[in-house]
Amino acid sequence: MQPPSLARSLIARFSNPTLFLCVAGLVLPNALSIGALLLGIGAPPRTTAILAYATVVLIARMVPRPLSVVLFLAVAIYDAIATVALLFNLAPSELGLALYLTAELDLFASPLYAGLCFALLVLLVINVAALTLKRDILKRGRPAVLLGAAVVFAAVDFLENTSPHYHFGTLYAKGQPMDSAAGRSGFRQDVTAGSGRHVLLVVVEGLGHFADPRHQAVLTKAFDDPELRKRYNVSSGTTTYYGSTTAGELRELCDSRESYDRLLGGLQLECLPQLMAARGYRTIAMHGFTGKYFERELWYSKLGFEKQIFGEDIADSTRNCGSAFRGPCDIDLIPAIGGELRNAKQPTFFYWLTLSTHVPIAPREGTPKLGCDRGGPMQQVEVCYMSEMWSDVMSGLARLAIDNPATDILIVGDHAPPIWSKAGRGLFTPGKVTWVRLTPNESSRLSALPAH
Repeated sequence: MQPPSLARSLIARFSNPTLFLCVAGLVLPNALSIGALLLGIGAPPRTTAILAYATVVLIARMVPRPLSVVLFLAVAIYDAIATVALLFNLAPSELGLALYLTAELDLFASPLYAGLCFALLVLLVINVAALTLKRDILKRGRPAVLLGAAVVFAAVDFLENTSPHYHFGTLYAKGQPMDSAAGRSGFRQDVTAGSGRHVLLVVVEGLGHFADPRHQAVLTKAFDDPELRKRYNVSSGTTTYYGSTTAGELRELCDSRESYDRLLGGLQLECLPQLMAARGYRTIAMHGFTGKYFERELWYSKLGFEKQIFGEDIADSTRNCGSAFRGPCDIDLIPAIGGELRNAKQPTFFYWLTLSTHVPIAPREGTPKLGCDRGGPMQQVEVCYMSEMWSDVMSGLARLAIDNPATDILIVGDHAPPIWSKAGRGLFTPGKVTWVRLTPNESSRLSALPAH
């Protein structure tokens, strides 16, 4: 039985050497990128990788099969490192350590990451098969057509994916002036002046700054509470970020753009925990994930933290949140922070790095109040779910402030959320994170003084 004419036509076209060369050198190695472009998913420009894949396929027609496989894998590794580093604001050295520590993550808890891993594995097998098993067809293809198509696709990819959101990674910080919420808000200067009040610094995972004031108001609504305003002067603003979470931590704790690995190498910085300890403060750091991730259990002590609390130190009965980065729910840790401050026998500097809004997020873990299943006010489901969780943290911290009225509090994002959606990224101001400062007013300070 003869196949239908349409099927025969398709088979004939696919067996055309030039067409097959373009499929092997352009379509297969860039399949995920092509799919992302069609679906409106954002990724950094991959100009070099696109041209490199095409070049490897042309070289593979003339070199031994094992060498062509090695060349292809080298380009694939470069492609993955460059893309993920730009997407998550990491330097290549930081990405290497992050990959080394993937055993601490539950990547397959995220349907997105599980799907990406499966797709990458399947495409890798198909690409290698095309390079090694179809060399005779590849040799008969016209190289000029492949190179022309690769240049056109690289140009389209560059124009579609170039975005200022990708210009705030670690490597872009070189030569940039220092900027931090702790300095810009006056927090660093005030708390080191020696008031004797408790101090709370909160770095919120992925808290960027919404470009639309209406969306930003969702985050700061909790600080309009009249009871809070009686006790605190509330100020807010933005600061510039470069790099990932660890860079955000050192920016606020040490007013520095140095990498944490330099601390492990012996670099000395003037950091808030050390300064506060010298003023008689007890210093505590808390993070809901494992202390092994990015070696925080090693370098937190070098900043001057006397006590460190990580996910493995928190009671198993605590409710867990998150996806690949799973740990105690942020909102559930706030009462423990408040209790630590209320029961402290000496002035305390408490630092908290949140976790639950680390991408990829788990949906529906915040208080349902924005209608996120329908996109919410942002018209973007993932950002809406994150906003519900950020709002919960802000509400919890506002209540903590009311219950602990003589506490200097600074809340600030580490970096904007590195989400894949172009529409989602476009909701945030490139390179900016939100900060909110709660400064005890005079009546609050006096009412908190111990009786004589």
